[in-house]
Amino acid sequence: MLVIFDAPDGTVGLGERPATTVAPQALLLMNNPQVRSWARAFGKRVAEAKAPEESIHRAYRLALSRDATADELAEGVAFVRAQEGSYAGKADARELALADFCQVGMCLNEFMYVD
Repeated sequence: MLVIFDAPDGTVGLGERPATTVAPQALLLMNNPQVRSWARAFGKRVAEAKAPEESIHRAYRLALSRDATADELAEGVAFVRAQEGSYAGKADARELALADFCQVGMCLNEFMYVD
């Protein structure tokens, strides 16, 4: 996982690390079972809020240390509701939908790289 995200070789000095964004990084974050388990745990944490809007705000605060913009909030709520519909019939539909949202958040460059 570290090689995909440009981890330096520990035996060689490096003045500046490159920051790349390539397809294998996205594929790892979308398909890795460990990333999915992190997203499920993160989803459970933000699911403690009763309203979807508060869950979205909470996810942004925890993951990105900022509040969601009005557009991000609207898109996040729409995404979570659509995902809940796709999990219709499952007892944990809301939790799964929030896990999907949290996994998307963990794929953001803003989450991965500190500016």
